[in-house]
Amino acid sequence: MCGCNVQVTGDPIQTGEISVLLMNHRTRTDWNFFWPTVYHCIIGKGKLTHSTKFVLKDVIRHIPGPGWVMQLACFVYIKRCWILDKKILLKYIDYVSDLSYKHSLLVFPEGTDFTRETKISSDKFAERNNIQKYDHVLHPRTTGFVYLTQQLLLKNSLDAVYDVTLVYPDTVPQTEKLLLKGQFPKEVKVHFVRYPKTILPTSEDGLREFLEKKWSDKEKTLKEYRATGHFLHGKILKTNKQWELYIAFIFWTILPYVSLYLFFVVGWFRCIVLVHTLFLVGLNVFSDGFQNFEIALHYWKKRLKNGNIL
Repeated sequence: MCGCNVQVTGDPIQTGEISVLLMNHRTRTDWNFFWPTVYHCIIGKGKLTHSTKFVLKDVIRHIPGPGWVMQLACFVYIKRCWILDKKILLKYIDYVSDLSYKHSLLVFPEGTDFTRETKISSDKFAERNNIQKYDHVLHPRTTGFVYLTQQLLLKNSLDAVYDVTLVYPDTVPQTEKLLLKGQFPKEVKVHFVRYPKTILPTSEDGLREFLEKKWSDKEKTLKEYRATGHFLHGKILKTNKQWELYIAFIFWTILPYVSLYLFFVVGWFRCIVLVHTLFLVGLNVFSDGFQNFEIALHYWKKRLKNGNIL
């Protein structure tokens, strides 16, 4: 509908697994194009119910609507302070490991999108550490990835890591404002490479070198693409079930109007919305959001079941 072709190549994401997806963060709007990407690249039983979650900055959870929905979906919100973020990641790891919850978790190791300002910051980091400067990606932050991956491996709760490379061949939609103006790229290319747990390093140094090597390879790949127009090769992943997309389009188009109608006309529905809104506002003001409430509730029920309510 927007004249944008999303081309997905490489190794498909497999359902029935827990996987970590590592992607370069080119723009603030990458997530708009990542959703159709995962729709096309997930294979296996229960494809439509396989959950994909993001690691996001904590400030995003306060956005009414999108931020609250992602809380309810148990996305991971980090505060950019490792002392706090380590605890947040550990709670999440213990929770999904305890449930054996099969899903994919998208991580942006660069920590922010690629802009002139963040490029300058990345270059300064390279100068301080006497390493190569990058022109197409930012130097990745390794601490969070190393801890997340190592802990999941220790708990036998990680099946694969996917290296995901995204490129915009023409228009680069740097902000949401450009998309609202209708300035969509004509094409988006995304490539997946799967690394099963059996070949992943387990040490901190090994995982750090793994991530740094992937980003060095991304820089070379994107540099070569800009020079030659040739991107990474692989099987094109695309589903032919377009009727699913039409159903989704109709459903999500109608839903806001139906909800508004019920809110103004039906008293009990209005009460549910108001109570739910106050509940989420309260959680955001007095705690770290619904996702942590969900995890805390799980462990309270677990202790109660084991006869330990203290």
